[in-house]
Amino acid sequence: MVDRVNAAGGSYHQLELGPGLVIKGDYDMRKYLSYYKIADRLDGTTVLDVGTSSGFFALEAHRRGATVTAIDIWADDCLLAEISQTMGLDLTYVSKNIYDLDPTFGKFDLVICGSLLLHLPDPVGALRALRAVTGNRLVISTAATPDSAESAEPVCHFVGRHADDGDYWAYWTVGAVALRQMLLAAGFSRVEDIDHFTLRTEDDRVDYSVPHVVMSAYV
Repeated sequence: MVDRVNAAGGSYHQLELGPGLVIKGDYDMRKYLSYYKIADRLDGTTVLDVGTSSGFFALEAHRRGATVTAIDIWADDCLLAEISQTMGLDLTYVSKNIYDLDPTFGKFDLVICGSLLLHLPDPVGALRALRAVTGNRLVISTAATPDSAESAEPVCHFVGRHADDGDYWAYWTVGAVALRQMLLAAGFSRVEDIDHFTLRTEDDRVDYSVPHVVMSAYV
């Protein structure tokens, strides 16, 4: 499976599945995990990975002992689903749009949403949907405005650019103040652990470098 995926160009995330079993990817999220402030052990915790893509956060949460559900819009050819089946992991993948999340889907102790908000036309609606399934904590990251760390203004920049390498859009960059206020408006009670990092592609991939803001919101 690893050889086949790499021969086809790899995936969004670089994934180390075992000794010598590395799926090449655009982003090695291990370099940025400390910004997300995820506990070393998640035993007894339910985790929802929203916009899982190739599944880095879902696999990482599973490795740390959590009971994991992951969602994305792909009904077919989901790499995470294939990895889970091939490796016999107790991990659930569901094809689901973020806007369709509601309390009937369940409540999760930890919800992770990485680098998805920038691709969504209605970010506040997406945050409300995330609030509906968050039982305790949401950790979210997204593309940030250039002055996100310094500006006191709640600024969102509309990008409105269709990607050159796939059928998706980049809609927004947001400042830290704006994202915090949007989370509160979506129904979260408090926001903590606001930080910034620059997400960069690996050396052998198409060159992207995107400033990101990350924070935690609590019910």
